[in-house]
Amino acid sequence: MRIIAGEFKSRKLNFPKTPLTRPMTDKARETLFNIIGDFADGKRVLDLYSGSGSVGCEAISRGALDVTFVDQADWATKVIRQNLKSLNIEQKADILQSEVLRAIKKLDKNGSRFSLVFVDPPYNQGLVKKTLILLDQSAIVAPFAQVCVGHSKQEQLPETLEFLKLARTKQIGQSYLSFYFRLES
Repeated sequence: MRIIAGEFKSRKLNFPKTPLTRPMTDKARETLFNIIGDFADGKRVLDLYSGSGSVGCEAISRGALDVTFVDQADWATKVIRQNLKSLNIEQKADILQSEVLRAIKKLDKNGSRFSLVFVDPPYNQGLVKKTLILLDQSAIVAPFAQVCVGHSKQEQLPETLEFLKLARTKQIGQSYLSFYFRLES
């Protein structure tokens, strides 16, 4: 697994060697960033269900101001720390080891705001819809922010919530990427 583009292009990333994780492939990450273009540049980014942190590290490589990584697994946060250290970007990152729905509430209470949010939970556990509903009602998603969601075909995503609107869905192999925009609030 490598950084696709930007300042750290071609740098290797560690990933947990466990059946409990499904790292986003290089191809999927490349497609994701091709679609969002330079949207990460200068933005505060939230990487939910971070796993190895490859998506957030890619965002930093492409100019993100900073990234908050959230994952509840100890092994995931250890790998994220390793990747941040190997790229020497620890100062651009915060890591929250927490269950994601709890972390969203905590970040909201602390007044955190993000312009780009990545959501890539374990598939077919109902986490995508729960996370989107909570993000929709949370002030952590800034007006005109983009929310990028990795999911399986079996997961039915809402087209429009109160503030988040589905703009596009792209199939990549057996996986899907869906892109929401936050309407002005």
